[in-house]
Amino acid sequence: MRERNKKLHIRILFVFLAFALVCAGFVLTVFLRQKAAAQAEKTAPVNDRVYNITVPADRGEILDRSGNTIVYNEQINTLSLNALDFPSDVKEGNEIILSLIKYLESRGETWIDNLPMTLSGGKPAFAEDRESDVNWMKSSYFLDLNPYATAQNVYDAMAETFALQDLSPTDAIKVMSVRYNMSRLGFSPTVPYTFAVGPSIQSVAYIKENGAFYRGVEAGVTSSRKYIGDGKLAAHLIGIVGAISADEYNAENAKTQAAIAEAGDDEEKLLEIRSSAYALSDRIGKNGIEKAMEPYLRGQNGVKTVTVHADGTKDEEYTVMPRTGGVAILTIDNPMQELAASSLKTRIIEETYDKAILGGLPLAGAVVVENVKTGEILAAASFPDFSLSTYYEDYAELSKDTGNPLWNRAFQSGYSPGSTMKPATAIAGLEEGVISPESYVLCTGVYEFIDQTFVCFNKTAHGAVNVQYALAYSCNVFFFEVANRVGIQRLNSWAKLLGLGERTGVEINETAGILAGYDERASRGEGWKSGETLLAAIGQSDNAFSPLQLTNYCATIANGGTRYVPYLVSKVLSSDYSQILYERTPQIAVQTDISAETLDAVKEGMYLVANVTSCREQLGHLKYDVACKTGTAEKVRIIDGRRVEGTDGFLIAFGPYDDPEIAITVVVENAGSGSSTAQVAADIFNYYFGTLNSIQTINPENVLR
Repeated sequence: MRERNKKLHIRILFVFLAFALVCAGFVLTVFLRQKAAAQAEKTAPVNDRVYNITVPADRGEILDRSGNTIVYNEQINTLSLNALDFPSDVKEGNEIILSLIKYLESRGETWIDNLPMTLSGGKPAFAEDRESDVNWMKSSYFLDLNPYATAQNVYDAMAETFALQDLSPTDAIKVMSVRYNMSRLGFSPTVPYTFAVGPSIQSVAYIKENGAFYRGVEAGVTSSRKYIGDGKLAAHLIGIVGAISADEYNAENAKTQAAIAEAGDDEEKLLEIRSSAYALSDRIGKNGIEKAMEPYLRGQNGVKTVTVHADGTKDEEYTVMPRTGGVAILTIDNPMQELAASSLKTRIIEETYDKAILGGLPLAGAVVVENVKTGEILAAASFPDFSLSTYYEDYAELSKDTGNPLWNRAFQSGYSPGSTMKPATAIAGLEEGVISPESYVLCTGVYEFIDQTFVCFNKTAHGAVNVQYALAYSCNVFFFEVANRVGIQRLNSWAKLLGLGERTGVEINETAGILAGYDERASRGEGWKSGETLLAAIGQSDNAFSPLQLTNYCATIANGGTRYVPYLVSKVLSSDYSQILYERTPQIAVQTDISAETLDAVKEGMYLVANVTSCREQLGHLKYDVACKTGTAEKVRIIDGRRVEGTDGFLIAFGPYDDPEIAITVVVENAGSGSSTAQVAADIFNYYFGTLNSIQTINPENVLR
């Protein structure tokens, strides 16, 4: 029995040992395989890294109606930081950044410094008017500080984050500016950081020669917006291009996401959409034509694919070629625009300089010229003006100028129109049948209305006058009587039909103006007094219209009652001029159906103003007869605690009289009288009549080259 148990134990031990050997062999095999796999992984080649980098497209040019240049592009040097080669060690990167800054500054050259913080008396201080940027710095997206963190708190946090404690405050805040922008703009292998725009070729050469030190610093070229002449031509119309704001970026990003959703699985379409998406480092049209035509002017971004191989070498190829933006052809005529601006400036200085300077009032005005048969804006100028070429350098001074040179008075200012309102009042009276071209009103120089006494222009007793002579001599009494018979509601219905107190629909920013009456007062919680109807009829009370509205209104009278939508952009062509990307044709806003008899009577009165009464000296001897209406409007301003009175002068005009082609409005603030503006109109008419056949329509041969 004992012997049998012993043999059984031996067998069990043998089986156990055999099993143990099998398990050990299995474990050893697994171990050896894992070791071999690990060794193979160490010696295997690293997979290629592929990055798609967006290549911005050049912005499109802007030309006048004849193909003359207004805005073009110039190629300039850039210095950028490329994350593929830029040191990942923060201190090493700081050394390169500071060296770049000091080198460029030693040569009097600039780098991009956009930090919303400065040193004031050696201490950090937040920059003025940069609240949104300061808030971003404090936010969880960047430093994650409390909203009430001080400038010193922000400075200290950035100094720690970017290892700047060993630098002097002067050097640290400069490097801080670059690091802040790199973070804000998402610096990465697919998003290079533009360090400097416009360095000299000598500086670029120096950086290249010292490439071993300036690792990750690359030289390139980009396009910069340039403007003909001194940059003042149509500056208020053209507008500026600037860094995209957070709000603009969010709005454009929403459009991009919607386009991506619509594209579905179309990879080619998706690549194109993503390459053209706005980045936080992009520039965008801020106002004027640059903003209105942004989708066409911006162009189509390209994509450069960079492949980094295991040995560190790189291959680059364009998978999507950038396409330059379209060429915008404006309705503006460059020579007329230059003349209008020059004549306006001369008249303003000659007529208002002493009065304005002594009173503290601004030297200001505007002029607009419209083709009455199409709505094309041929010229539009505001004074004071500014240069697009030096806009950013001059901005601090321009923004504080009490004359508001950045303000587009031609489209955005609402002026009390004075007697230029009288043609509209005459139309209301004639069309409503309360007067006829043969009706007469006796003017004694005063007009009694309930318990009020209103006086005529210059307190003159004009005697018995009809509508033509009431316009010719600007008889207030005649129009008081028309207003009394028509009433404010019907008066305003005709004014609205003529486009007064309403936006015209032009492509760029404009004011809606104000049409005096019940509705306007009710919107302010106030009432309307019946006597104010008389004042509204002669362009006073709350009435406030832009020079553009007045021009469009005058054009409607001139062309027989068709109100067109004014426009500034005729077409947009592809950069090679082979395709029409956008084209505008004349668009009728309202067909007023005002009778020919009414319009003839009103135009006859305006003819008399230009050729018989107040403007005959300036307008009565032109190559072709013209017609016009002047106006004045008194205003009061409080300047440095003083009450200062001024009188704005207005003129609306059209010509040639027999077959009208252009309408003009001139406004000169503090001019004293409307007739003082007539010389500006005369200068424009003389130019236009001398080139009558050359600027009527766009000549495709001039621009489709």
